[in-house]
Amino acid sequence: MSSESLKQRITDFIIKFPPFSFISTEDLLKLASTCKIKIFNKDEFIFREGQNPSNQFYIIHQGSVELLEENTNEIVEILEEGDVFGVAALLAKRLYIFSAKAIEETIVYVFPFSSFEPLIHKYPKVLRYFSSGFSSGMHHFKKKNLDISEDYKIKKFISYDEVLELKVTKNVICAKPYNTVQEIAEIMSQKNIGSIIITDDNTYPLGIITDTDLRKKIATGKFPVTTKAEEIMTKPVFTFKPDINAAEAIVEMMNKNIKHLCLTEDGTNKSKVVGIVSEHDVLVLHGNNPAVLVKEIHNSNDIEALIRIRKRADKILKDYLDQDLSITFISNTITEINDALIEKAIEISIEKLENQGYKKPDVRFVWVSLGSEGRKEQMLKTDQDNAIIFEDTDNIEKTQEYFLLLGQSVNAILMECGFSECPGNIMARNPEWCQPISIWKSYFKKWLEVPDEKNLLNVTIFFDFRNTYGEESILDELRKFITKNKNKFFIGFLAKNAVSSPPPLNFFRNFIVEKTGENRNEFDIKTRCLLPLIDSARVLSIDKEILEVSSTLERYKALQKIDTVNQELYKEAAEVFSYYLKLRTIFGLKNNNSGRYIKPEELSKLDKQILRNSFQVIEKIQNLLNTQYQLDFIR
Repeated sequence: MSSESLKQRITDFIIKFPPFSFISTEDLLKLASTCKIKIFNKDEFIFREGQNPSNQFYIIHQGSVELLEENTNEIVEILEEGDVFGVAALLAKRLYIFSAKAIEETIVYVFPFSSFEPLIHKYPKVLRYFSSGFSSGMHHFKKKNLDISEDYKIKKFISYDEVLELKVTKNVICAKPYNTVQEIAEIMSQKNIGSIIITDDNTYPLGIITDTDLRKKIATGKFPVTTKAEEIMTKPVFTFKPDINAAEAIVEMMNKNIKHLCLTEDGTNKSKVVGIVSEHDVLVLHGNNPAVLVKEIHNSNDIEALIRIRKRADKILKDYLDQDLSITFISNTITEINDALIEKAIEISIEKLENQGYKKPDVRFVWVSLGSEGRKEQMLKTDQDNAIIFEDTDNIEKTQEYFLLLGQSVNAILMECGFSECPGNIMARNPEWCQPISIWKSYFKKWLEVPDEKNLLNVTIFFDFRNTYGEESILDELRKFITKNKNKFFIGFLAKNAVSSPPPLNFFRNFIVEKTGENRNEFDIKTRCLLPLIDSARVLSIDKEILEVSSTLERYKALQKIDTVNQELYKEAAEVFSYYLKLRTIFGLKNNNSGRYIKPEELSKLDKQILRNSFQVIEKIQNLLNTQYQLDFIR
């Protein structure tokens, strides 16, 4: 075979696998020209633990290799066709920390690292691939706390940062509180701006006046043009640090229902104004702005319009996934849209009931989101899980009658918008889940005291509660009740339940798939990957009295702060969970279903590598529960 045809053959092979799939064919052909081919017999070592790495790395063309720690004889990872190894030591400029041994006769492509290193810098995705631990052995390398050299310390693949940069107006036009509205209107007209920050003599922000304020307060005649700025300005002004990114800006605008963000030196109103970001700036940057959808939902009283708006949210979800934005940002965004939809459905329903002669009782109540929506993880339009809790009254029966009608109406609207009814009827329309706080306390007391199979199932749903509409004080009361009544017996059984689904660790080249039924030969990412991490985060959070947050990612983040011994493990668990959630969402959109079951053949080589490495994080978090709660003694 000629050198040119061999070069082409090598290129055709490696381009199918990451990170080479991120590199142009032209550059791969050049790289292939430096390649050597070696054959290793069964049980032959390719390199040994403790050796100084030569300037080369390896790709398996045919066969299989195991990475192992020789002093413990522990197999760290099994590699197959297309896997890259031997890179970690080169990047860190350290000795090999594992040995690589052929399991069978194996053909390996050997590349000089000096020929490949320029491509790592040329292609950001290649750098991201190696720095994030997707290469074989890198995952374990990082777990040993051996830092990669400074050149390779970049953000992890699963990032909590938005990749889009905001265009910030830095030459901010300001006015004083004693300036008249007429003076301010003239400044805004001359400078052609839609808002002006009102500051004190230190240029610290006091408030903001916008075109809307001038229209609603001055043009209507409510205030004369001689009015001072301090009398009509919106205050306090919301301030943020100058490095706020597009993701944070969008979420803040949605959360606070504002159109402008004031940037100050330290992010507080006790430092100088350095910039301003408007909703228009974000819209220009981000054509598919969810803030627009949220506002359209708030301004709509037509159910048909809500249906159309919610469908557009699926387009935003797909666009954000295509842009590879962080799952935290995506889930927060979709949650804000869903929450706005629920809030509007409640408002429409209250008005409809009033028109029918049903007046809302003068009692505190809260609409509670449960399950995946309660955890802010309902990326796709799956089934509903919700409830209503209201305060105790003298006439509970009549009060419940009203809230059941409200639940029926809201559940029906959400179904029209694509959220199916819960198969177990855990919905606000069900009298069992539309009760006063005293009854809810009795429910939780029973679940805490008698952790049988049915009660544990309820715990996995109802302990992930979140206020979507109504009085947070009711849920605060419930949280205090849970904290007071939780016990070691309950925590132990909850932990036992959390480790009941072990990760699919013991596979070689093939995923553990469903053996029977409708989803035969498919991989259940919900049961095998997501639930173990969800359940573990829940039991640890309840035990450590972290009840103010309900999402899995927020729970792991909170655990990092109070349990520093296991901080790194919680961080890994959050990253792995983010990846699972994103993968399930991608396949759910692709196949127009819940994304729960995935055909292994549809997974890319990269996804298979990440999954293979990630299962060990599940095992570690479950081992932590086993040790911490002595689960071997619980029957």
